[in-house]
Amino acid sequence: MIASNKVTERAQKRWNLIVDRFRAACVLNREKRYEESKRIIRKELPLLIKAWMQLLPASMKQDAKADLRDMFDREQALVDQGMRLKRVFKDTLVNSIIPKVEARIAAKYRSLYISGYDRRKEERESEDNQTSWVSPSYSQPRERRVKLDDVSEMIDELQRDEVEEKENLADKLVNLEDIVGRMKENNIKPILAS
Repeated sequence: MIASNKVTERAQKRWNLIVDRFRAACVLNREKRYEESKRIIRKELPLLIKAWMQLLPASMKQDAKADLRDMFDREQALVDQGMRLKRVFKDTLVNSIIPKVEARIAAKYRSLYISGYDRRKEERESEDNQTSWVSPSYSQPRERRVKLDDVSEMIDELQRDEVEEKENLADKLVNLEDIVGRMKENNIKPILAS
């Protein structure tokens, strides 16, 4: 905003609100939530800008218009930058991190299942050795309730490439509004070429 000690705290707060709402509109637009973005642009911002302009001294009105144009350009560039970063993060999550986490979970689940299976098998053998009676020769051997092949098939099913689910998870983990807000808080200038 205009660097002047003539600007009141109230005008500064109104300016900050204008910037926040415009950024929100840009984020909504990039997320294809067009109606919400239009509502902010057409209904909220004109009222906020008018109220802000009324708080400024008459001598600053021309500078205020230039500040608005600069802010619009800066915020749009910041949101575009955030969108590019989100794509990079999302691609990394979908193609690298999520598959590794899934593989680790599957490996851990397999090892837990196998150790549990081995423990249950030992318990059954121990029970068979502790019984005093001899099973008749015509008795059937015990069937396993769950076969290892079935569990492997279940795990393999979990590991199949479900890109849509991974992308949905990545979208939840990588929020454009959070990225842009943090970039703004940390005064990050554009780092990727348009």
